[in-house]
Amino acid sequence: MKRQIYLLPFLILFTGSVWADEREDLLKELDRVVTHRQMYMDIKEHRIDSLRRLLSADAPVEGQLDLYQQISHEYTTYRYDSAWKYMLKGEELAAKAGIKRYRDEAAIHACLLLSTTGMYMESLTHLQQIDPSTLDSALLYDYYSTYEWACYAAGEYTNDNRYTPEYRQMERLYTDSVFSVLTPGTDPYLYYQAKILLQNGKAEGALHTYLDLYPTLRIDTRLYAIVTYDIANIYHRFGNQDLYEKFLILAAISDQVCPLKENLAMQELALYLFRNKPEDLNRAYTYIQCAMEDARFYNNRLRMLQISEKLPVIVKAYQEKSEQEKRNLTLALAAITLLSVITMASLLYVDKQMRQVKKSRRALEILNQELHILNEKLNDSNHTKEEYVGLFIDLCSSYIDKLDKYRETVKRKLIAKQVDDLYKMASSTRAIESELDDFFHSFDSAFLKLYPTFIEDFNKLLLPDEQILPRKGEILNRELRIFALIRLGIDDSSRIASFLRYSPQTIYNNRTKVRNKAVHKESFEKELMKIGNYPV
Repeated sequence: MKRQIYLLPFLILFTGSVWADEREDLLKELDRVVTHRQMYMDIKEHRIDSLRRLLSADAPVEGQLDLYQQISHEYTTYRYDSAWKYMLKGEELAAKAGIKRYRDEAAIHACLLLSTTGMYMESLTHLQQIDPSTLDSALLYDYYSTYEWACYAAGEYTNDNRYTPEYRQMERLYTDSVFSVLTPGTDPYLYYQAKILLQNGKAEGALHTYLDLYPTLRIDTRLYAIVTYDIANIYHRFGNQDLYEKFLILAAISDQVCPLKENLAMQELALYLFRNKPEDLNRAYTYIQCAMEDARFYNNRLRMLQISEKLPVIVKAYQEKSEQEKRNLTLALAAITLLSVITMASLLYVDKQMRQVKKSRRALEILNQELHILNEKLNDSNHTKEEYVGLFIDLCSSYIDKLDKYRETVKRKLIAKQVDDLYKMASSTRAIESELDDFFHSFDSAFLKLYPTFIEDFNKLLLPDEQILPRKGEILNRELRIFALIRLGIDDSSRIASFLRYSPQTIYNNRTKVRNKAVHKESFEKELMKIGNYPV
């Protein structure tokens, strides 16, 4: 038991949440059908036009009468004037043809239209003139249901303690009469069964019958609209406002889909939302306007009277809300304007600061780029120095080894007293030439390792037809070797001559000769010094 008590609040919250979602879905569907109400009217008009096109003076009289009845019944809850027009045409044709059943049906239908449009006394007076005993049995349902409807509408109109009870008593009598001529198990039979239970104070029994009936009905039928409206009123009597609202919405949707211009659910729903759901005031205003349009379209005096009592308060509340929204909007616009001015001023200040920041950032980027270039140059310089040191160490080590071997050879020759051999060794230049070849080969290889694109970049500085290329088997030739030494920073011709074992004049002549082949003679050696730093 305690567990059930603990769970009860959660069940209530869950149920409330589910109904809130269902309610919003139903209202959105009603909004949708209201938006498309002209489409449903067009469908109705198209169906009526199809019947009108079947009318022909050459057709059999009974066929024409059937068509007049169908057209008039289509207009019955849609447009009073048109329904009355085709009822009169049918009545005139039936009178000419002398067919009593059609004349009686037209007379009953005229009473239905009179009571629907608000002419209750005229309707009841004409009904009293009809003798039910003389009617065709197929017309008894129409006669009793019209009488019942006229009494109900008259009671709604008078709405007092004197006449209304009398009309309600007559309504119950004719409800019983209608029920007596219905086929058991049919939809109308179940509807009137529930209605009789309701009139006799058995609301719960009526509700159960209605709830079993309404899901079997199509939403685009008048009976669906009537049943759901009656269900809503029973729930209202029981104090269940959520289900009252739900079935009012369903009835209003059905009225629009049918479409029924003689309706009550929409105005009742508008009044309910106005009184109980302030957040839906816009909907209440739309729905009451829609209900008034329907009443005027049909020319229903009772409905226009009922709506005229409800419309002013809803319109007034809607206008007050609109005025308040306008005031709020004006204040909001003023605040937004002020904020916009402040924002614009802030943006201008921020933009100014951003421009300064960008300017500083650009200067910093330039400095960073220059620093990066300097770092790269430093790295290249360090790398070059490392390569130079390595080359120097390798050469020194190589020549120390060769000197040591030469010393050992001289020592052996002296011990062996091979003076002649020593003299021959000292007199021969073959060893020196071999060493020079080895030295130049090592130098060329080491240099091109430092500057792998030297030959290609060097020739870019020369005219196209003056290119200098080493011969097959050479790494560098004399001219290339001279300018390789210059690239390494050895600019003095005497030092270059000593290094390469040439005369200074030979070195000078070669430098001058190659410079004359350059594209830009004046800046040739400056461009030469850039080889290896970036593409020429």
